[in-house]
Amino acid sequence: MASVDHYDPGVPHRIEIAPAPIPALLDAAAERFPAAPAISFYGRTVSYRELREAARRFAGGLLRAGLAPGERVVLMLPNVPQAVICYYGALLAGGIVVLSNPLTDAAKLTHELADSGAGTLVALSMFSDLVEQARAAGAAARVIYTNLKEYLPATQRGLFTMLRQGREGHRVPDAIARQALWLQHMLADAPGDLPQLHATDDAVILYTSGTTGQSKGVLHTHASLHANALQTSAWFAGAAPGAERVLCAVPFSHSYGMTACMNMSVALAAAMVLLPTFETQHVLKAIQRERPTIFPGVPPMYAAINEVRGVRKYGLSSLKGCLSGAAPLPVEVQEGFERITRARLVEGYGLTEAGPATHANPIFGDRRSGTIGLPLPNTEARIVDLHSGADLPAGEVGELLVRGPQLMKGYWGRPEETAEALTADGWLRTGDVARMTPDGYFQVIERKKEMIIAGAYNIYPRDVEEVLYEHPKVIDAAVVGVPGPDGQPAIKAFVVLRAGEQISEEEVFAFLRERLHLPVMPSSVEFRAALPRTFIGKIMRRLLVEPPE
Repeated sequence: MASVDHYDPGVPHRIEIAPAPIPALLDAAAERFPAAPAISFYGRTVSYRELREAARRFAGGLLRAGLAPGERVVLMLPNVPQAVICYYGALLAGGIVVLSNPLTDAAKLTHELADSGAGTLVALSMFSDLVEQARAAGAAARVIYTNLKEYLPATQRGLFTMLRQGREGHRVPDAIARQALWLQHMLADAPGDLPQLHATDDAVILYTSGTTGQSKGVLHTHASLHANALQTSAWFAGAAPGAERVLCAVPFSHSYGMTACMNMSVALAAAMVLLPTFETQHVLKAIQRERPTIFPGVPPMYAAINEVRGVRKYGLSSLKGCLSGAAPLPVEVQEGFERITRARLVEGYGLTEAGPATHANPIFGDRRSGTIGLPLPNTEARIVDLHSGADLPAGEVGELLVRGPQLMKGYWGRPEETAEALTADGWLRTGDVARMTPDGYFQVIERKKEMIIAGAYNIYPRDVEEVLYEHPKVIDAAVVGVPGPDGQPAIKAFVVLRAGEQISEEEVFAFLRERLHLPVMPSSVEFRAALPRTFIGKIMRRLLVEPPE
């Protein structure tokens, strides 16, 4: 049975995707729904007409400041209105956007600026110390600052100025401020003539998390990101253009947030409910106040909501479809969230090199817990042997390969690594060990690099982690390979308990033995207060096994 037979009714098996520049999404939304809210930010609303005009004005300001075609523009912004304005504005000006995690450190920012060769950096004023540290290394001659308060409602803006601006470091020292450009000044002038864009133009560089080494830039064209926005928006078959509200808690600086929160919202002309950081109470109050209908998120976000006592008082019934990505979704987290909200929470899959979305479970139909679902429209997927690269039949475990219009152009400045990742006939090697069911669902078992080879056996950490999540006292878990006393690989479990709970290592072993039938079991358990995660929620296994500095 073909995988498309399990699509939700109304989801097309194939989309007619006419390659186009990413700002075409914004133009279409502003033309069809000019007065519809594009952004909601703590009570301040920006319409699609206003968003398009602001993006065009920023594009004009960049060109007047001397931006050259193809120049890299680093955006170091959380989920604030300026992030959306500057993203589309820099693209309209013919620049290549480099999305940088605003919680980064000076070393990583310096690397991204130098590696991309960026000439322009846009940042919140509160990051001026970090920016100046990076600039001292000779990167980014042009700096543009914006203040967090600029798009707050008038009352909140006044309170922010009095209570937070000085204390939190939002004021830029005068000597630095005089040398910088300011976003609000750039938006004061009309845009003027803007360059002609083409779908094949380079558009965005996203740096990988670098959990296993130096991060590298993933380069996407306008066409690949435009295609992925249409693919993800088509997956929400019942979505009403101009009427949906998307909770944007996943950072735009990550490929998942960029596509599933920002570009997908614009493709649907949906309102983006922006949250600069994920704080559980702020998220719940935003749901109560803004009544979002779609909530793309990551497993730790849903797990945190599950743990709030009396959470139903926040009125979560507005949520209809929730798509979890960026990390495996534990079944216990999925079931708990659905009990609380009555919304559908399904697991999807992607990677930065693929825009990122390639797979998802049907939102309202035949979802399969523990799988990443089905390939999105216009996406092909196959499983190949880990050693020979030969195609494998359903049920066999191998490496997942994907192909579609959303794939990257390559790694920025790294042709050899690009050739290793992309085959000559357009398939992307994902590096994930997976299997396909007979009816076309895919199950990711583990990253190839994280598979534990214990003697003659291959052990997949997720198999053990899923069982650990079933224990009522466990809130988080990770399993890694470590050197054993005999020098051979051993398995170690890291466990985080719910507040106030206690459990012994032997109780954990007994729980696993009752539910797992593996030839090799964990040999030790370490209890932690928290597990190290990337800003998007992936467990940083490397930090669990590295000795402290």
